[in-house]
Amino acid sequence: MAHAIFDFEATRRGRLVNVLSAGVWSGFDGELAAEEARIICDRHGTPMPKVVSTHIATEDLAAATRVFVMEHSHVSALATDFGISPERISLLGEFDPQRRGLEIDDPIGQDIAAFERCYARLRDCIVHYLETTDDFGPAT
Repeated sequence: MAHAIFDFEATRRGRLVNVLSAGVWSGFDGELAAEEARIICDRHGTPMPKVVSTHIATEDLAAATRVFVMEHSHVSALATDFGISPERISLLGEFDPQRRGLEIDDPIGQDIAAFERCYARLRDCIVHYLETTDDFGPAT
């Protein structure tokens, strides 16, 4: 959902951003995005351009300005296991305008309401980030 929201919201704001999405745990590589995630994105009119999960080892993040994660454990995994500089990694919850905490709960295995809550929180954080950052220059 984060990939879909970020891509959609950046495009709406005229931000030219290459959005990549990958997981730190290889067990989900090649799996379809959760049906609940697809349903929630459809409900909100957020196109989901990527519906198959990818493991981080298959992505080239050399040019990435910032790598967002939902949980602290992801920060250490990316830095330790994949050599990504900790300065380039941010908890998406850092950009939560409502300050509901740094970590965002993963809704996998929960009901559709959990996916709805996660979508809303991800969107709040992403929109706030896009509206307050100069990571990729001004909007066009």
